[in-house]
Amino acid sequence: MRNRLILLAVLAAFTAHSQISEGGLPPSLQPENQSVLAGKMPSAQMIPALDVEKALSEDSHTPGQNRFAAPILTDISLENSGAWQTLPNGDRVWLCALRSTGAKGLTLIFDLFKLPPGASFFAYGANQQVLGAYTAQSCLQSGKFLIGVLKGEMAYLELYEPSSVQGQSKISIKRVDVAYDQNSMNGAEDFGNGLPCNININCTEGNAWQSPKKGIARILMVFSNGEGWCSGTLIANTSGTFEPYFLTAHHCQIIGNNPDFGLWRFDFDYESANCANPAVEPVPKSVLGSERISYRSETDFMLLKISPIPLNYEVYFNGWNRDNNQLTVTANSVYIHHPLGDIKKISIDTQASIIYPNTLPWGGVFGTSPVNSHWKSITDIGVFQPGSSGSPLMDANKRIVGQLHGGSTATGNDCKVTGAYFGRFNLSWDQGSAPESRIKEWLDPTNTGAVTQNGYLRPAVQGFSIGGNIKTHWGVPIKGVKVEISGSASASVYSDSLGNYQFVNIPVAGNYTLKSLNDVTDLNGVTTYDLVLISKHTLGIEILDSPWKMVAADINLSNSVTTNDIVEGRKVILGINPGFPANTSWRFFPAYTTFNNPANPFQGGLPPDYISVNNLQGNYIGADFKGIKVGDLNNTASGN
Repeated sequence: MRNRLILLAVLAAFTAHSQISEGGLPPSLQPENQSVLAGKMPSAQMIPALDVEKALSEDSHTPGQNRFAAPILTDISLENSGAWQTLPNGDRVWLCALRSTGAKGLTLIFDLFKLPPGASFFAYGANQQVLGAYTAQSCLQSGKFLIGVLKGEMAYLELYEPSSVQGQSKISIKRVDVAYDQNSMNGAEDFGNGLPCNININCTEGNAWQSPKKGIARILMVFSNGEGWCSGTLIANTSGTFEPYFLTAHHCQIIGNNPDFGLWRFDFDYESANCANPAVEPVPKSVLGSERISYRSETDFMLLKISPIPLNYEVYFNGWNRDNNQLTVTANSVYIHHPLGDIKKISIDTQASIIYPNTLPWGGVFGTSPVNSHWKSITDIGVFQPGSSGSPLMDANKRIVGQLHGGSTATGNDCKVTGAYFGRFNLSWDQGSAPESRIKEWLDPTNTGAVTQNGYLRPAVQGFSIGGNIKTHWGVPIKGVKVEISGSASASVYSDSLGNYQFVNIPVAGNYTLKSLNDVTDLNGVTTYDLVLISKHTLGIEILDSPWKMVAADINLSNSVTTNDIVEGRKVILGINPGFPANTSWRFFPAYTTFNNPANPFQGGLPPDYISVNNLQGNYIGADFKGIKVGDLNNTASGN
């Protein structure tokens, strides 16, 4: 098949992994829940089948606006879909199944996705392709969310909600994007479907580009009429900071209608481990959400600012060259990209690229590029394909000089590239009429006037500290409290004389639970006067003035204050019992604890006595606890 001039629109594709998730198994797949949840998934709720013929007809009228999925409006929420199941400990799980007959894949688009601490959400397909867990740390401020693409026509959803936060989750799916074959494009494309003449980034040709590749990402783009792929890169600024500016192509935003930048997803490290194509799809490191900063059609650039990049991602901010006196791009220039949404590839032009002196007519909504606005490169090693759009052209000094617009590319078994055209970075720099149509204000914020900028690495942070302070509920530091951390790591430490404790080098992105324990010297602060105070409270003569004291009065751990507590306290004071048989010497709750009913803190159950830290992304120094000395009603216990 002969080469042809095309705009590098995105094509049909599937992805096996979504944005940041914390791993694990859905509740129904966990062995300990099988007796309760096995066989409890409700019958599938039907989503209307996509009219594929209509979708293809629409596509035929918008050449270049290629998409792989079209939207179906839905109304799926916790209130009107699925079913709740209660676990033996009082926690509960929402189960829901969705089906769209004939779908090649499903993307779930949420207009509301809010999870409280401790809750987790999973989605999986019929082939047990599990996406999640998503937690409170995964939620976007906008309330929107995206999960997918789940391969096939089925999607199973599970929400785990602890009893302590029951009813606080908010889930609403207003749209499901249904993937379909594009017959004219030989079917849905993604992992493994790039042409064989593409070269994986970790082949010999990519040896010198191992740092720059860490800035390249695949983009899953969401529009009002569907989804598609592009490529792009993180880009450096003259201040050397890690502002997540991301360069791609202007035409990517008009491949579909009404781009929803807040749901665009950026997949880093989506590549093979070596030169060979892997048998199993690699797991990308993804970031969900962005905002458009500036763009200009003449040089086909678009600058985005993506959501904060997790600190455990090792990413690279590629440098640039904006020299207006440069008339060619050095030999051995490179572009790194994701053809058809496939894993990361590298392409090389062993000759110098030139300024293309003619106009470039792209057709339709994509218009015509002016003379001298693009570099022309003839790729010698590797190729490019739809989905490669926006990938940066980098000179031999590893500096960006443009981004891929399109050209005459390989098709079928023909692996020749007769022309690849890249919008010129130096013209994008300052030729726009305002900051929203140029680059310089964003990448040179202090107006240094720099002509070149080298790239730089943001190393991954391997571990963080988690710590806090432990005091009595009336403010006295408590020494010697054992604090246990469990979850993605387990350890224990003891509080010092000021009540401080700290765990160091805790693995990033993990989920953790902190609990405080102290069960020594039950008589500390406990006298017959405390028993008198309990008696006055039970008789209604003098009600205890705080819920913390009421919990301290519950000596027998019955979740109430009765004369039995007086009996248990007297036995310890008289030496009949060495300690409280049913209770510990101290009880601890997070310092932020509030009681739903301060007049009766036991009503509805006490708040959680632990602190959850999900998806650890930085030092967590506020994990403070308040201690209650059991049996001490007048706050006389020593913290030492």
